[in-house]
Amino acid sequence: MTSKTTSLEVLQGGLLPAQRRQRIVEFLRSHGAVTLPQLEQALAVSQSTLRRDLDGLAADGVVERTHGGALLKQQGYSAFEPDAHAATELSPAEKRAIGMAAAAALEPHQSVIFDSGTTVLEAARAVVARNIPLTAVTNDLAIAQVLGAAPGIQVHVLGGQLRPGFTTVLGPSVIEGAAAISADVLLCGAHAVNAGMLSETSAEVAAVKRAFAQSARVRRLLVDASKFRAAALMRVLPLRTFDQVLTDDAISEADVEQVRTLGVDLLRVKP
Repeated sequence: MTSKTTSLEVLQGGLLPAQRRQRIVEFLRSHGAVTLPQLEQALAVSQSTLRRDLDGLAADGVVERTHGGALLKQQGYSAFEPDAHAATELSPAEKRAIGMAAAAALEPHQSVIFDSGTTVLEAARAVVARNIPLTAVTNDLAIAQVLGAAPGIQVHVLGGQLRPGFTTVLGPSVIEGAAAISADVLLCGAHAVNAGMLSETSAEVAAVKRAFAQSARVRRLLVDASKFRAAALMRVLPLRTFDQVLTDDAISEADVEQVRTLGVDLLRVKP
């Protein structure tokens, strides 16, 4: 076994707190994000102990706590995309609540662009549960599969190149396809929101989001409170591009004020 923990291998218990925290940091350097169940499996330590470890690392400015796990802090993080599986498990209740609110705002027979991402995926699941007829456009294969299970939803999947390790399709073909669309609503996700700007770790992902924003009359941003954090590498769009931000009630008052100062409607949901 190497000195670094770069996979979900089960380690022997009995580590000192300092050793345990170092293992956590090493995992985050490899994966960008971690959930409590992942750490419990990797370190064979109780979740209550791991919560204290993460809280201590957060107090030291090393990690950023989220509901259900942690993210690597700003240093070395602007170009790092969290592991897709970890991203799914971070803030799950918040994402479900935001997705349900986004789905509730849609009207039957609207045309809707579903951007990629775990929170938008929850919106897709909530739309299917509502059983309303829609025309959907997406570049995410997981979202397309969910929406395709509803007989009243016509799903258009934009073609291109599959992003390694993700279910997202990217590239010039997606952007060209988006340019031919005039949709009623865009449900968009983001890697980070900071200083009135959306940002992403990938230039290709950022380009697709910009194209989607140009192709919808109403733009709604779906982000849990943990997404209001240090900016990632690639700027995407100003926050004022969006008509509404849907987030959870853990958002800080400073971030609330920033959104409202930009004249963007803010909807806070309780998980």
